[in-house]
Amino acid sequence: MPSEIEYYKRLFQIWRNFRRRRIRATAMPFRLWVELHAGCNLRCSFCPNKDLQESLKGPMEWDVFRKVIDEASGFAFDMTLNHRGESLLHPDAVEMIRYASERIRFTKLHTNGVLLDPVMSAGLVKSGLKRLSFSFDGFVKQDYEKNRVGANFDQVVDNIRNLLRIRREMGSRTPRVAIEVIEFNDSQMAKEKQHRFLREFKALGLDELVIKKPHNWAGYLKTHYRRRRYAPCTFLWSSMLILWNGDVSPCSQDFFARYVVGNVRDKSMREIWNDEPMQRLRRGLTEGRYRDFPACVDCDRLWRDTFLGIPREYLKQILTHRMP
Repeated sequence: MPSEIEYYKRLFQIWRNFRRRRIRATAMPFRLWVELHAGCNLRCSFCPNKDLQESLKGPMEWDVFRKVIDEASGFAFDMTLNHRGESLLHPDAVEMIRYASERIRFTKLHTNGVLLDPVMSAGLVKSGLKRLSFSFDGFVKQDYEKNRVGANFDQVVDNIRNLLRIRREMGSRTPRVAIEVIEFNDSQMAKEKQHRFLREFKALGLDELVIKKPHNWAGYLKTHYRRRRYAPCTFLWSSMLILWNGDVSPCSQDFFARYVVGNVRDKSMREIWNDEPMQRLRRGLTEGRYRDFPACVDCDRLWRDTFLGIPREYLKQILTHRMP
């Protein structure tokens, strides 16, 4: 498992590769997404999952998962154990999270919280998971259930409350628990709604409230965004995504996996990282030919405010090793 000092050495190497626009990266990615399950138990209006073919919504097999984690343990610092779906749908989710957390320095899970019962909560607290965040887009029942189609506000509030209680009773500081809310409109984000909602959670030990601006899922959502100065996507030098079936994508915004660069069943992640498809994508975006790649042509991530080419949005979190 790489050390904290090695994290900053790798970060510098990745930044240098990005600045020099190296087509063959000399440093492995420091961030990984591993998709335990691509299916979801909700049908949220703003989420592309409901438009994903049912044949593409399977659970990751253990042999694929072990291969990914065992390989990643030699280079990954930060692993998110979900992507397009609800990972807790996987019958072995807690055991998989434990396996990853024993081998990867910082593991994270993002969930809608619907399936989180007391047994699962205790398992997650004992698993070694470092961060657990909840999608909770609305501070009152009406807003939440309008956005989170199929979820029950009171049930999920109870699930989060029980998780925090169990963590406290077990005397654990992990996982760090956050509630994440996407900012859709002023009415939803009214301060009085926030204060009433958070009062009890803060008393129970909630660590963080994260307010997020919506992004357009590589053009899936027709959001309005201002095109600032173009910058090649940093993901191509810093991150990798492994889907439930072993396919590898360079981008967590490419929900429909329109650009697959390999499969971990056939090659190692180290081979895939600098294989021809990755080189072609790095070269294309470096030369500004984002229109050649369907997942990139309408993606708002290429037009964000940057500092030295790095998106300002997450710069502080990257430098302090506190990526959400």
